[in-house]
Amino acid sequence: MSRPLRILAVHRYFWPDTPPYAAMLRVLAGHWAEAGHRVEVLTSQPSYKVGTDLTKMPARDHLDGVAVRRLSMRPDAGPRGRKARNMVRFSALVFLRVLFGARRDLVMCSTAPQVMLAWATSWAARIRGARFVYHVMDVHPEIGRLSGEFANPLVFRVLRAMDRASCRRAAAVIVLSEDMRAAVLTREPGLAAKVHVLNNFDLPDFEATASPPPADPAAAEAGEDRLNILFAGNLGRFQGLEELAEALLGDPDPRLDAIRLLLMGEGAARAGLQQRIERAEEAVRGRVRLLPHGSAAQARAAMRSADLGLVSLAPEVVRYAYPSKTATYLSEGLPVLVSVEPDSALARDVAGWDVGGALPCGDVPALRRALLEWATRRDHLADLRDNARVAWEREFSTGHLLPRWDQVLLEATEGLER
Repeated sequence: MSRPLRILAVHRYFWPDTPPYAAMLRVLAGHWAEAGHRVEVLTSQPSYKVGTDLTKMPARDHLDGVAVRRLSMRPDAGPRGRKARNMVRFSALVFLRVLFGARRDLVMCSTAPQVMLAWATSWAARIRGARFVYHVMDVHPEIGRLSGEFANPLVFRVLRAMDRASCRRAAAVIVLSEDMRAAVLTREPGLAAKVHVLNNFDLPDFEATASPPPADPAAAEAGEDRLNILFAGNLGRFQGLEELAEALLGDPDPRLDAIRLLLMGEGAARAGLQQRIERAEEAVRGRVRLLPHGSAAQARAAMRSADLGLVSLAPEVVRYAYPSKTATYLSEGLPVLVSVEPDSALARDVAGWDVGGALPCGDVPALRRALLEWATRRDHLADLRDNARVAWEREFSTGHLLPRWDQVLLEATEGLER
């Protein structure tokens, strides 16, 4: 490159806010700044989780050599319609900042807010002569149609047309799996040359060096007499966790007492899961335990004490998403159980790397049989742990993925006058 790039990265949430992308973007932006680029992050005040003890951050800040600019935003949770208003407001403010702010060589955004942010950002970048990189963490509006958020046919068609236009304007579109790439290309095969598969690296723990190691919130639940399966992350309606809980709680078979499902996190499905546990017979309630959300360090501690990490998604969701917890599990040497379609990229990866196995998707009796089979395979877990660490280093480590990001930036800005 003739000189350092001027890069603007846009996302609704940035560290110390709590969603996974907030930490990942800090790593990416810091890496680019360390390489000599002039990097700015445009984000909002911490607002992801209502009730978390996050103090207001400076509107203008510097972190890891990166200029951080935070817009004032209220949490999406609140009066009806606030989430939609926030989506429009944040996207509009970003549009104006890109359009009338300093000139950049490259502008990147992800999918928070969905569809509208990329549409606005890509337009403003084109007007200002900057290259646009679209980091597609989830394929919208397709995944929103599955959730019901974008179920209205007219709304879905409009949003899909907007997102297709954003992809056309992009110099590069980054997706996380071959399934997601296929979903994007189903809309428009002509985008093939610019759609790259580049998965997420495992999330760093920025708190680890600032505080002593935390207590393991799952340690009291672990024990050699049980197969401990950990789900750490958002307890949302996309995960199909209700079926897994039913598989363990809905049958008195004493063999199921050898299995414990630990659910660590918050989300829309948590209240329903709690109610299902409370409705279960007292003798079987201990098979499913809800743990507090905890910090990233606490989640990693729980992974180290578990036997298997769970990645589960409702039917068809895996076509439009690839859960980032997969990389974090593997980085801690935790074998993975995936409850997704067997022909998906995620299921093929787990089988190909020999780091775990697949569970039936949405079939409670079949789930129950598969879990009982895993309870008899404890002696196989040591080999799977070794394979997990190898797979993480080869597929998900920053040492592997950050150079690939550098190549994407180089290709996206090729021929750009700077």
